[in-house]
Amino acid sequence: MKKHLTLTIALFIIYGIHANAQKYTINANFSGFKNGTKFYLKDLDADLDIDSTEIIDGKFTMQKSLSTVKSFWLYARPTKQEFIYTNLLIGPDKIQLKGDIKDFPRDVIKNGSKSQDVANILNNHTKALWGKRDSIVNIIAPYLLGLKPDTAKHRTQALSKEMKSIDSNLNNITLNFIKQHTNSHAGLQELYWKRNEIDKVEFTKLFSTVSTALKSSSFGQRISNYIKVGNPVKKGDLFFDFEAKDLNNKVYRISNFKGKYILLDFTETYCGPCILSADALNALNTKYADSLQIISFYAEKNKAVMQEGIKRDQPKWLCIWDGKGSDSEITLKYGVSGYPTFVLIDPEGKIVSRFSGFGKNDDGSSNLEKEINRFLQKDN
Repeated sequence: MKKHLTLTIALFIIYGIHANAQKYTINANFSGFKNGTKFYLKDLDADLDIDSTEIIDGKFTMQKSLSTVKSFWLYARPTKQEFIYTNLLIGPDKIQLKGDIKDFPRDVIKNGSKSQDVANILNNHTKALWGKRDSIVNIIAPYLLGLKPDTAKHRTQALSKEMKSIDSNLNNITLNFIKQHTNSHAGLQELYWKRNEIDKVEFTKLFSTVSTALKSSSFGQRISNYIKVGNPVKKGDLFFDFEAKDLNNKVYRISNFKGKYILLDFTETYCGPCILSADALNALNTKYADSLQIISFYAEKNKAVMQEGIKRDQPKWLCIWDGKGSDSEITLKYGVSGYPTFVLIDPEGKIVSRFSGFGKNDDGSSNLEKEINRFLQKDN
């Protein structure tokens, strides 16, 4: 009896140690925040807030079960107008965070996670460039989106050119980081995000060097799925047929709409340009009611998030999803890496146009309306 009791106690202790190890602990020391400011930890895979707490005297602690390395946003809304965040790449680690409100998103000090340590290498090489890029975006975005008249077009053109140069430098630095750190969670994460910018043969070769354990990780599984899907469809190809459901779980197949033009709108609820495109989509839906079928595919994993977007934008066209977010085989097959992405399919099923982003022209029309009119006005 005593032997069995001793064994039970030993197993309990071992289990307790193991269970305790499978947790993250985040200890934060931040200045610049009012007492009671609420911080949230968002699981970017699931698009869900999994933890939250309030900061008191500049400090807070979060702790919850976590068995594997995942990508998170730690974010807060100090005021109704402010949204601050920083990225975390952590597993069952004990993390120490330190900084001021002005250090978000890229200058927060993060210690205690080996995965985050590797991610910090890339951040340290790129944060100055990202700072310059953010400054340019803040200046030119209102003009590109048509929210302000572009009376100094030469200035925005020069800034846009500078931003392209910054993007090129960021891309080169990131690709070099991927090659040096492929066999890490941070390297795999960047490899997945750069999937459409790396030759498929080279991409597959890089992934083949990754350990078996990392291949079974969250980003490893996404990459395996991307490779399995094959080359994305492009302009000139026949469309890739798929099924997805609306919020009432009614299933739709894209081929059922063949015979009309089909505009696939790959969108996300909280994407700024996606929100701004709603009026243009509504105008097109009204103008070409008999010859165009608009289908918005929501790249969301959380149904409540999609519901919020539909409630806000009140679309009068078909809205569908598959619950897999940006990792969906559908978004992968259509090569979607930014939102919104628009794909126009002609009545014979051929992809005749494909582009990403939404903006306004000098005459007040949108790039979306101009492109769709180019095809449908001649056919009506």
